[in-house]
Amino acid sequence: MSQDDGTAAARWTAKAELCAVGRDKPLLVALAAIFCLYCGVVAGPILYAFLAIRGMAEFFK
Repeated sequence: MSQDDGTAAARWTAKAELCAVGRDKPLLVALAAIFCLYCGVVAGPILYAFLAIRGMAEFFK
């Protein structure tokens, strides 16, 4: 392990990670919105159709 590797590892802290998340907040919000739209528009109907074929969709009505 070289000295550069040691200093890079020493610079990693939980506080640094939290600051990075704070800087990336717009990206995280956009990814969360895309995920929610995907679940509601794509995955939800596919899952419901699968359950309807299996005869279990009445549970969700």
